[in-house]
Parts: sequence; C-alpha cells; structure tokens
Amino acid sequence: MIESTHDYESWRDSLHDNPMPEADEHQVRFYSHDYTADTTLEYNRQGDRAELTLSFSSEDPDMGVEEMIYGGENRESMAELVSDLKEEITGYLDAIDSSSFYEQQGLPAKASDAYGEYSRTALYAFEAILGETEKELQGELTWRPIEPDKTDWLYSGSSEQDLERGCVGHLRGDFGKSGGEFWTSWFDHQPELKSTAFHEELQNVVNALRKQDGLLRNFASMSRGCRDGLACEDSFGFKAESPHYTYCLRCTPRRGDYNFYLYAYDKDAQREHAMLKGRKEPEQQQIAKPKIKRNEMER
Repeated sequence: MIESTHDYESWRDSLHDNPMPEADEHQVRFYSHDYTADTTLEYNRQGDRAELTLSFSSEDPDMGVEEMIYGGENRESMAELVSDLKEEITGYLDAIDSSSFYEQQGLPAKASDAYGEYSRTALYAFEAILGETEKELQGELTWRPIEPDKTDWLYSGSSEQDLERGCVGHLRGDFGKSGGEFWTSWFDHQPELKSTAFHEELQNVVNALRKQDGLLRNFASMSRGCRDGLACEDSFGFKAESPHYTYCLRCTPRRGDYNFYLYAYDKDAQREHAMLKGRKEPEQQQIAKPKIKRNEMER
C-alpha cells in the first residue's frame, strides 16, 4: 500500500514505465467543488494492482490541474483505497489546522508535509469526493436539490420518456395519521429493468432515508429536510446518484396526502436507449429523389 505522498513520485514514474493494461474493474466519479464537475475520482484494478487517480481542475489558469495517484499491489477494493486515502487527507488537513493554533501559541508545529505539494482547495475537493464516494459505497447517497430543468423527473412521464430516462418505477408513500408510520406502494414503469441488484440497492437507499434524521424518518424529519430541497409548487425536489442509478425524490409536507414519491432511473438503460435511437435516426432519413419534370423540351 502506498501510504504517503513520499511514495507517489516513484509510483507515478513506474506508471510511465509499466502502464496499466485494460482494467478488470474501472469506475469514475465526478464532483463539483468550485464549479461544475471540477473534481474527478477514477478507480482502476488490473490483477493485483489497484489505484485511485484524483484530479482537480482550478478556474485559476496558474493552478491548472492537480492530480494525485494512490494505490497498492494487493487487489485493494475501491472502498479500501477510498477509506484509507480519505483518512490520510482528513488527518493531514486537521494537522494543518492544529499547526496554525500551535504557531499562534509559539509552539512547534505538529503537521507533516506529506501533502504539501497540493493546494488546500484541491485537498478539500479530494476529501469531499472521497467522502461522498465512501457514503455511496456504503449505500448512503448524498441528496441534493434537484436541478430546475429536471423537475419533471419528479413525476410520472409518458412511455417514451420512461424509455429515454430508463425509469424503473416509483415508490409512493406517507407517514399515516400519527406522522410516524411508513406506508408505501411500488409502481412498475419498466419491470424488465427491476433486477435483483436494483432491488437490493433500492432497499438500501430507503433504509438510509429512514435512519435517524433521514429525510424519510418521519413526517417531522421530512418537513425539516424540505428546506434543503428545490421548491416545486407545493413540494420539494431532491436528487441523488449511485454508480448505476439516479434517484429523484419529491416530498410534500402536507398531512392527509401522499408525502413522498421516489423515482428510480437506470443509467445503463438511458445509454442503451440513446445508442439505439442514434442508430435508427440515420436509417429513417430518406434520400430525396431528384424531381423529374415531364413534358419539358430539352434545352
């Protein structure tokens, strides 16, 4: 295991001499720190060799792109590398903050220079994407306000929209008269997309939402959480993503009504539909035949 940035230079040099072949496992995640998708996390594993590559793109042209490579030779899983690196970066940042206090008190600084080659902005961005990835790998998604141009994903669409978006189905529920019950009904949109893996992930997503202080813990918890969502008429919209699915949650803090709708969209189905649609469109375009004028004398 590479445990500090002191090993990174030799690790990075070895990558140029022995580039990683086509990966047995490959995953990529994106995160927005200062502006859209400025932070990337990529995991590759080939045989026993595994690595994380993190990059941060700054708006400052003088800063450019900062890249960090972290890995090992013992078939480390993505979860293992993410957890270890996050702990190291968080420890380093905490030590830096503590050092500022020590310096103010005239005491020797406690922080090492293990990550001194990176800007604080990049380290905070790396810490954030690692934290989000760790939650996702544990089945706990990060819920954010849904984008204004995606609010129609909070409602049932047409059959064509379901195909385009890869809508698996939606869960409708309420908290009963007491506000502490939990009643749900599931509605299929494309039952062929409802795989065992999806069923297990959906259950984990709902369980996480039902935890203490979760959005769907009870009526009171949901009502408090609505302030962090995007206002949509009389409801509030949220979105979260896992590697293979997008979840859109509509919350309505009104007693005596259905309180939430959770829509699930299959990313792989979206890509497949887009590819099929792209193949069909050229076939549907007919070549215009030249018009032939009848009974016209040659010139």
